[in-house]
Amino acid sequence: MKYRRFGKTNLEVSEISFGTGDNAGLMMNAPEVERLRSFERALELGINYFDTSPDYGKGRAEENLGAAFKQFAGQSKRPLYVSTKVEIMPEDFGDIVGKIIRSTDESLKRLKMDSVDIMMIHNPPRLSRDMEAAHWKPMTPDDMLGPALEGLEKIRAAGKARFFGFTCENSEPAAVKPVLSSGHYDAINCWYNIVNPTAGMKPPPGIVFGRDYDDYDGIISHAGACDVGVVVIRPLSGGALTPQALTQGEHGRHPNAGGMYTRNPQAFRPEVIRGRAFAFLHKPPRTLPVAGYRFALTHDAVSTVAGGFSDLAQLEETVSAAGYPPLSTEEMEQIRAVYTRNFDLA
Repeated sequence: MKYRRFGKTNLEVSEISFGTGDNAGLMMNAPEVERLRSFERALELGINYFDTSPDYGKGRAEENLGAAFKQFAGQSKRPLYVSTKVEIMPEDFGDIVGKIIRSTDESLKRLKMDSVDIMMIHNPPRLSRDMEAAHWKPMTPDDMLGPALEGLEKIRAAGKARFFGFTCENSEPAAVKPVLSSGHYDAINCWYNIVNPTAGMKPPPGIVFGRDYDDYDGIISHAGACDVGVVVIRPLSGGALTPQALTQGEHGRHPNAGGMYTRNPQAFRPEVIRGRAFAFLHKPPRTLPVAGYRFALTHDAVSTVAGGFSDLAQLEETVSAAGYPPLSTEEMEQIRAVYTRNFDLA
């Protein structure tokens, strides 16, 4: 395992970190014995950053991660770091400060911890509030730099969090960038993968990612310029960059995988169709997933890539990415050629 500086926090975090989201589902849907063995193996492999949220399995991910920490954290040879989140629900917008304080206390109780290293706002920054948004309700820059920041400062003063962050899924770059530039936030979680690389690179003109695809307009690069730590999420485009998706399409998901794409396979189909254009990157022993992680790690501003694991075998495969060389110049040119051909959708 290799380690990278986590922005201005100066924490040293493993290039591959441990995500506990419901998309992959290990920390919620796998049997206890596999959850615990996977956590123990992650420590053996050098992982030292763990990302969770009360939204993952309605608190189950935090509870299960906390139980694993209690049993195995003492075995780690390195400091371990945990980030969790708070989601501001529609009914909370009148008391954002209070919601952050209450949610933090509830998360710490589930984690059985006195504090976390990073507390993140789960709502994406956008220029205006949209209470009709399908997933997380957006927060404006004024929200992020006003009551949200006030609430975060209160939990830091109480010794319950060291640093602040926010997630960028479905965010608007015009709202994200001023929040990053303010200097008040230390970390972001952001989508960045071969299927949608807009957070870290400018694609050729005319590319069509899909009706509901977000253009993240260099968020990762801007975060790097602001010395903000970057956690890449969805490095495999929700599982589209896997051999199973190549052969079985939107139904090629692991039994432990959950989230929107399991509930609604048709929502996964656009990712899968575009992911197939990158099948040439599957060159055993380097697998397509490993190539996906190597792509994400190539960006200088990336601190860590949060692995989404469904089982122990996926954890082992993912961590192996740290030992592979970067994608070759020829492969990067082939990837750009796919964008130019608009994923061969025609």
